[in-house]
Amino acid sequence: MASSIEARGAWTTQEDILLCECWVKVGHCPIMGNEIKFSHMWRKSHVECCERSSSPRTKMALASR
Repeated sequence: MASSIEARGAWTTQEDILLCECWVKVGHCPIMGNEIKFSHMWRKSHVECCERSSSPRTKMALASR
């Protein structure tokens, strides 16, 4: 069952900012560079978002945003 925040689909400004910050951090990795696979990038972005927030968003929700 989807959580109430996913069911309504509304993203807060704070969630958008967090997603952008995590995506930039993962996407600018000096070790992987631009060779990181799409699924691996979003998995790492999801882990980063979960560590920094209590947002219940799934990896797929982040990638779709």
